[in-house]
Amino acid sequence: MTISAPVYDKTDPKSDKVVPIYLPVSPEWAEYKDWYNQTAMTAAGAGMFVKQPFITWGAFALAVFGFVNQQPLRQAKDATSPLVVLGMAFAGIVAGIFPKMMLAPEHAQTPIA
Repeated sequence: MTISAPVYDKTDPKSDKVVPIYLPVSPEWAEYKDWYNQTAMTAAGAGMFVKQPFITWGAFALAVFGFVNQQPLRQAKDATSPLVVLGMAFAGIVAGIFPKMMLAPEHAQTPIA
């Protein structure tokens, strides 16, 4: 009795034909939908739209959580990069703070007598 490893692809190994590789069907290799990044991107856009700093700071926190919790091997092909989400959240914070820094109050001039 001989034992041999199962061969699924019996094509010539020297051919230029590209053979798709399939990952095993198990929970460890299932695509991971990251709701941190999706929520952070939406909240950052909403925070910039309504100029609410609490929303943008929350979006930044969610973006950091998504960056720390990323699983690149399980991400879907159309998933957004966590660095892009961090940039969007940071842009939301800057968009909320920048106008406050630029608009300085005008000083009332006192007449010289």
